[in-house]
Amino acid sequence: MATIVVDHVWKQFMLRRDRADSVGQLLTRMIPKRRRKAPAEPFWALKDISLNMPAGTSFGIVGNNGSGKSTLLKILTRTMSPTRGHIHIEGRVSALVELGAGFHPDFTGRENVYLNASILGISRRAIEKKMDDIIDFAEIRPFIDTPVKYYSSGMHARLGFAVATSVEPEILIVDEVLAVGDEAFQQKCMDRIFHMKREGTSILLVSHDLSSIERLMDQAIWINKGVMQKSGLPRDVVLAYRQSVLDQNPQNPAEEFTTSEVKRDSEGPLQLQQAFVRSRDKIIDTLLSGDSLNVVIVMENHGPDAFRGHLSLALRRPDGLEIASFSTLLDGTPVIFPQGTVRVSLNMPELYLTAGQYEMSVTLYDDNGRRLREWPGAIPLAVQSMARSPGLLVLPHTWQVE
Repeated sequence: MATIVVDHVWKQFMLRRDRADSVGQLLTRMIPKRRRKAPAEPFWALKDISLNMPAGTSFGIVGNNGSGKSTLLKILTRTMSPTRGHIHIEGRVSALVELGAGFHPDFTGRENVYLNASILGISRRAIEKKMDDIIDFAEIRPFIDTPVKYYSSGMHARLGFAVATSVEPEILIVDEVLAVGDEAFQQKCMDRIFHMKREGTSILLVSHDLSSIERLMDQAIWINKGVMQKSGLPRDVVLAYRQSVLDQNPQNPAEEFTTSEVKRDSEGPLQLQQAFVRSRDKIIDTLLSGDSLNVVIVMENHGPDAFRGHLSLALRRPDGLEIASFSTLLDGTPVIFPQGTVRVSLNMPELYLTAGQYEMSVTLYDDNGRRLREWPGAIPLAVQSMARSPGLLVLPHTWQVE
């Protein structure tokens, strides 16, 4: 049975100073290296990390860049040894931890597939049966017999993920290298991870896409400066992490959670012109809990052709916790955007929320459900209520396109 045990793991690096803070240090640096010793300082990348991952479970790891997440994964894939502590792994591991890792630059894509399979103990005959699936998933058929040193970073990522997930591992370890792919490929990767999870594969995932951690993982841990800050249910861990970032950066709390996940530019023929809330026949910015609600989205299609797509609304607290989401894709209500202005409204007969500040984000998708653009925090909303019971709500709603 596949399992991972991390037992009080520490990892230390020795960092050498390379900056002169004084004239004396500058003169010292001018001495040939063989005649001087550069000072080295210990740096603990991981401090007393422990976790127990039973077979068939999925763990997400969150944290800022430089927090120690990737160091932990490198230890788990045995490309690095812990300074203290132990790890125990049972089961065949397939990992995508570092872009291009395991690929020989002078070998073709096809040859590297065979190479990676042999490292994992997969026979040539077995991998040949999966070759077409790997090539098609990676979307690199015209280049499969080209040396990978000519591949782009996106091609590296696609081929690496296709190989790692096609060899039927018992444990899949994936770092945030998927961020180099486009949004369509990232979604395809998440779909495959979800399928492998349902098939019983143990999954360890590092990602800045916090919504995927909440949606796909059974457990999560948050690492900060090498220390495990929190472990438990993904919703609780992500909430604590979001709040920490909010406390550290109160002027721009949303940036940490959105810039790596969605496009927020103004390119493209479809533009959001207006987004507002109506209640009791007037535009409002403060709602009485329990009142009906009409969210109005006004889009402008500047392109020459009509566009068929979908819209979604996500209702969130300022700390990023998602309360509810609504999607024309999930509700089977596609939206046709002819040239010009289109007004789309979401009607909710009742909205019961506790008092506080909320916001709604608008997201545009194509007809296949591929995310094209998001407008985070497009609609701020204050709620007045006597209720004090917090919680996530499932709200009755209907869509109407005018």
